[in-house]
Amino acid sequence: MSAIKDSFSSKWGLIFAAAGSAIGLGNIWLFPYRVGELGGAAFIIPYITCLLVLGFIAVIGEVSIGRLTGSGPVGAFKKVLEIRGKNGKMGEIFGWICVLVSLIQAVGYTLVVSWVVRFLVGSATGSAFNATDSSQYFDFVNNSQPLLWIIITVLTAGIAIVKGIEKGIERCCKFMIPAVIILLLVLAIRVIFLPHALEGYKYLLTPRWEFLFDPRTWMLALGQVFYSLSIRGSTMVVYGSYSNKSDDIISSAKNIVVLDTMASIIAALLIIPAVFAFGKDIKAGPALMFITMPDIFKGIPLGQFFMFIFFIAVFSAAITSLIGMFEVVVEVMQNKLKISRLWAVAAVCVITAFMCNIFVVGNIRCVIDILEIHLIPFCALVSGIFFFWIVPKSMVFQEIQSGRSKPIGTWTIPIGRYVLCSIVIIVYILNILQVK
Repeated sequence: MSAIKDSFSSKWGLIFAAAGSAIGLGNIWLFPYRVGELGGAAFIIPYITCLLVLGFIAVIGEVSIGRLTGSGPVGAFKKVLEIRGKNGKMGEIFGWICVLVSLIQAVGYTLVVSWVVRFLVGSATGSAFNATDSSQYFDFVNNSQPLLWIIITVLTAGIAIVKGIEKGIERCCKFMIPAVIILLLVLAIRVIFLPHALEGYKYLLTPRWEFLFDPRTWMLALGQVFYSLSIRGSTMVVYGSYSNKSDDIISSAKNIVVLDTMASIIAALLIIPAVFAFGKDIKAGPALMFITMPDIFKGIPLGQFFMFIFFIAVFSAAITSLIGMFEVVVEVMQNKLKISRLWAVAAVCVITAFMCNIFVVGNIRCVIDILEIHLIPFCALVSGIFFFWIVPKSMVFQEIQSGRSKPIGTWTIPIGRYVLCSIVIIVYILNILQVK
């Protein structure tokens, strides 16, 4: 059903590319922040629960619908309706919404990654490490040649994408994702030897029961799962369209979830004990990565070296996520607008850089917040409904079974239909009502 010529070379190409999309700022910054804000293990317990019950099946669904149709969201949702003998126009509309959400996310993400690039350079040259006030340095980064760092960011992602799926995205992610895990492990091991780090481990591993039984904790845990695993009806669908029929999707999904969870847990084991060791505020929000962590590195031996390693890890994780967002738009430009990959990548880079400049000048980040709060759950719901409800049951089983040596159980469709979709609807409604 697919006209796409390029594909991943093996299931590990899919696994590392999808893990690259999943592992990013949500793991290294947002997850430790949520753990610190919501009672340590009291957040980890619902997070792991949501991950195993909902995140795993959602990844299976999005990768499967991509492979079934051989298309990204625009073509995939259209073809699913056509399979049922319906007009595919509405499916295309839903697909374009998912693409638009990915583009807007890419813009906001590019802004933050450009700060990471600036801090990476600053940690290498010593300007970030030697700054007397990390807060003032962060303000300086925001106001100092932002367009230059934005251009460097989009070009880095663009170069990886323009080379194609196997030689570009797959090769890049196969190198960067293991590097991220290893670098974070090195830093986490270093933190073990910090004075008072034990207090951080105690906080991390001890559940605060008042948080565990708070519905808001479970809401945010589910949101973290969706954000961290890139469940938004776009990137996982596109990457699924590049996978082979011989790939075991259930096995691939397990590995994707494991790699993503490893990155989150290691980041928490790194950041939370380090913050406690230096008496910093674990609830610092965005400042945690750009102000708190640099201050911590300044207080340890070989601090500049470890700061450099930290921002290499953050950059590697963030750029692979950005690559996934860009590829969603590139895929639809190639297949719907019929332009070459080179021109599609160039267009995405230019559009993103231009929109970033508008966001910087116009200070309209609230637009991104609205899209992420309301449209990402909507896109996840659309993807779940199209695969688990609209695709015929026999085709769902056949697609998930393809590439597996053992037969799948009967649990797949009921969990996808009644658990995943129902809970996403509830979360979506509560987000609209702004339940906190």
